[in-house]
Amino acid sequence: MKWSRIAVGLFLFASAPVAQSGLGTITGTITDPNREVVEGATVRARNTATGTVYTAGSLRTGVFTLSELPAGSYELSIPRLGFRFLRYTQKDIAVQTGQTVRVDLQLRWQNDGAQGDDTYLLLHNKYAGISGPTPRTADGKPDFSGIWNSPDPDPDPPETLPWATGVVEERRKNNFRDAPSAACLPRDVIPASPFVYKIIQMPSLLAQIWERPPYYRQVFLNGRAHPTDVNPTWMGHSIGKWEGDTLVIDSVGFHDRSWLQNAVPHTERLHVVERYRRPDLGHLEVEVTFEDPGTFMKPWQMHMVWELVPGEELQEYLCENNRYRELVGGR
Repeated sequence: MKWSRIAVGLFLFASAPVAQSGLGTITGTITDPNREVVEGATVRARNTATGTVYTAGSLRTGVFTLSELPAGSYELSIPRLGFRFLRYTQKDIAVQTGQTVRVDLQLRWQNDGAQGDDTYLLLHNKYAGISGPTPRTADGKPDFSGIWNSPDPDPDPPETLPWATGVVEERRKNNFRDAPSAACLPRDVIPASPFVYKIIQMPSLLAQIWERPPYYRQVFLNGRAHPTDVNPTWMGHSIGKWEGDTLVIDSVGFHDRSWLQNAVPHTERLHVVERYRRPDLGHLEVEVTFEDPGTFMKPWQMHMVWELVPGEELQEYLCENNRYRELVGGR
């Protein structure tokens, strides 16, 4: 697989005032290098003064709209899709009260030629256009059951304490040779990698299954609390509760041998809160907050939009990375 960079053409202009609105809007169209529209890209606008993040997805026409934005300065970003697209960020986008700011994005490869296959993008394109209402269970809750295609979350870098910053730098310097996945150990403390996931939802339990170790996670929905003396594990202990149509998953009890995204370490004080929403048939919105006063200066957030891929199934996964560290060495 080849990695490629993208240059993004950005065009900004203010349009006519939005009638009878005290808020502003950012809208535009996303196109690929061939000027074909890009569907399903997640666009994020972060208010630089308050830190509030607003998200929207591009439609089949490539159009995205971020509405009801308080006046202020915004940072616009598009998380990378799969492994081929690097994230895009544009700062200092001014939104005025009652105005619409147009942002048209054209994605461009830095180099010509074949870019290689990417499983996430292949499935994204294969199932683009799935639409319909949110399915619900017999008790009226949103039903998250199904096979889901997850992107690489690519979060903003966290603000870490000096010791953790040094660990990340060292891990990058030695080419991540000591990553748990190099020894076929769990890669993530939560489902947050560009793989296919299966969710099985029952009234008292939600199970998540995927193809890499540890292969599954249980989220208890029966009202139980965390154990008073939880035994630290790779995946921790997870309980969930409903807040309207949002499932809030609370996880504790992680040991400190696992890595978070971007090679970030953590302590056994790690506390993870996930919020799952299914706004329609084809999408699952996931917001994650990592809290660890032994590692972070403030909570670290991550956003993902999973996509339904109903024709897929989980495959057998064999991990044979026994020579990874030998090949990587100390580079």
